[in-house]
Amino acid sequence: MSRTCDLCMKGKMRGNTVSHSNRKAPRHYKPNLQKETVEISGNSHHLLICTKCKRTIAKNAG
Repeated sequence: MSRTCDLCMKGKMRGNTVSHSNRKAPRHYKPNLQKETVEISGNSHHLLICTKCKRTIAKNAG
């Protein structure tokens, strides 16, 4: 199972760690995924969603 958001498909990104002496080393940035139960047309579904999607759902629900 890949670590991606079930709603927006956000996945891991690649970048560099830059030290004080400006040396670069590869690293990965992982999305902040949360387990969330979402009601869709009366049925509950368990999803892995990123915190940005979680905030959007909370904003539109209320």
